[in-house]
Amino acid sequence: MNQHDGRHSKLFSGERISYWADSIETAQAEVKKHDSGNNLLTFWAYDDATSTFPTTSNSEPLIIIDGIELGFKNILDKIENNEEISVEEKRIVEKISDERPDCLAYSSHTKDASVNFLFFEKGFRKLALREVRLRLGNKKGKDSNSIVCAMTSDYSPIVENYGCYFESLAKVCMKPGYEQSDEYKQRKKVYEDSLKKVQH
Repeated sequence: MNQHDGRHSKLFSGERISYWADSIETAQAEVKKHDSGNNLLTFWAYDDATSTFPTTSNSEPLIIIDGIELGFKNILDKIENNEEISVEEKRIVEKISDERPDCLAYSSHTKDASVNFLFFEKGFRKLALREVRLRLGNKKGKDSNSIVCAMTSDYSPIVENYGCYFESLAKVCMKPGYEQSDEYKQRKKVYEDSLKKVQH
């Protein structure tokens, strides 16, 4: 998640954003390029609204801007190198902001033909988790673990696992009381309603 001091913050001031890639290989290459260390928390996610078994009631489709066609990668390159962007490039950034998208796709800096995604907060909230994986590569034992939130090819959700979290040495724990929370009850209801539609 953007902490308002990164390269994207200089373009989309005040926005809470997160960075995604089209594959684990692309993500790892990006992490290595930006020297982000060996402790990795990796998320696999998908569009909840188009899933056969959604877990949220938001059915609005994802709004994605094709930043590849707009040359957004070149704008990022300038920001990384502390170069001034042109008037036309500023207009592109303003146009993207005005569109209020959920996500911006742009060419990867590290792998040819690969794609990175910049998700704004409202788009991030439309995603469902398939898996979260933690790898403590800086630790001597290189501890790792994962939390699976959807399984099989149809992405059947495991709703209770949204209440799981990692403790020290990558131990997976369940948040006390999660299954009594409003979030759990809402996700469970939406999922069960989708099951009924499929059965009929």
